[in-house]
Amino acid sequence: MSRKGENIFKRKDGRWEARYIHHYEDGKAKYRYLYGNSYAEVKARKQMELALPENRKAPVVKQLAAFDTLADLWLADIRISVKESTYTRYYRIVTKYLLPLLKDQQLSKIGQRQIRQLPEKLLAEGGVRNGALSPKTVSDILCVLKAIFRYGEENHYYCPDVNWVKYPPKTPRTTKLIKDADRIRLERKLLNSDDPVSLGILFTLFTGVRIGELCGLRWEDIDFSNGTVMIRRTVARIADLDPKTQTKTKVIISEPKTERSVRLIPLPDFLAEYLFLRKKEKNCYLVTGCPKYTEPHQYYMRYKKYLRENHMEAYTFHALRHTFATCCVEKGFDTKSLSEILGHSSITTTLSTYVHPSLQQKKVQMDRLMPACL
Repeated sequence: MSRKGENIFKRKDGRWEARYIHHYEDGKAKYRYLYGNSYAEVKARKQMELALPENRKAPVVKQLAAFDTLADLWLADIRISVKESTYTRYYRIVTKYLLPLLKDQQLSKIGQRQIRQLPEKLLAEGGVRNGALSPKTVSDILCVLKAIFRYGEENHYYCPDVNWVKYPPKTPRTTKLIKDADRIRLERKLLNSDDPVSLGILFTLFTGVRIGELCGLRWEDIDFSNGTVMIRRTVARIADLDPKTQTKTKVIISEPKTERSVRLIPLPDFLAEYLFLRKKEKNCYLVTGCPKYTEPHQYYMRYKKYLRENHMEAYTFHALRHTFATCCVEKGFDTKSLSEILGHSSITTTLSTYVHPSLQQKKVQMDRLMPACL
């Protein structure tokens, strides 16, 4: 996991890597790379290297670079330290939103007023011919812009100060819970079905996995002796940045979105039994029943079709995860356990995003209040 602002990150081979600018050639930074078995080790080595007399020369501030040059340098720098899906998301933000607004502008000529007006412009117009954007999307764009300018400062380019730029207030995300009556009807239907689509819906309803994680599950990930399932991969369709390809997108199977998302989930006894009676070969995917995977969008369409055929309300697939989390809270799950089951990076995410106590639950809590004299 990379450490912001330090150019220190963990490599896929398990080692830690630190980098620093050793010198410049033709205006381009030339890096020196250091390796170690721990974050503390490479950080200490980097500090020792930087303390050497030859590395303590005051760098010359480079003012003539254009924004698109700096953005390209930043993208090239982070490419080896982030997941492919994360990189394609950053690349899309840069090319679709930031370059149309700032592409040919010299860094030294980008003023505070222009940056100050940027969030409002994105919210209203989406930049250039993109249409109005949501506060969440604008926040993502500003986050990337700040990262580019921080990178520029680290590499001694003249960059405007964006630390004071505030993110727009986010509209609270609301996901509709599955009504109790609909949930009971849905559970009865699922428990009496044998097809992989039904199996996936039931599995999500009682484990809260994300749709990409569900599509990445194989039968080998289920340990029936211990009644657990290991979430270790996810399926996603991302933009294909290979200039030689004729397709715009591709499907990747990779590790889940964060370190916390790789997790071991205990299965309810009834679900473990349900799965055991329907298990396939180890290399088969859970929601296809064969060695060939399905991507999230395809499975989502099958899920929507399943709801229509059974005359159910058109709940989103995320409603299954949302309903699971809320149900767990109502049944007294401790928040730490629930957060780990859901694969959240912090308990705060669990509380703020998924946990919405019902009025009945609030009433039970309030009824605990009694006059001290009684």
